[in-house]
Amino acid sequence: MPKKLTRQQWEMLDVQFSNTPPLTDSLSASGEHYILISLLNRFGFHPHSREEAMELAEELLSYGWQDEA
Repeated sequence: MPKKLTRQQWEMLDVQFSNTPPLTDSLSASGEHYILISLLNRFGFHPHSREEAMELAEELLSYGWQDEA
């Protein structure tokens, strides 16, 4: 299980994940996937594909956040 995100990271990821279209949507701009990957990289996660980024983001969001002490 990956580490939990801070609340701020979780919120940023939630917004970007909501803006990122499903991979099956070929009419949407794919740039949102690269923004998602960049955000995950900034948080210390390094997905190797758009598919992996979507799966990882969904998993991280399901874990909730860790309040900063």
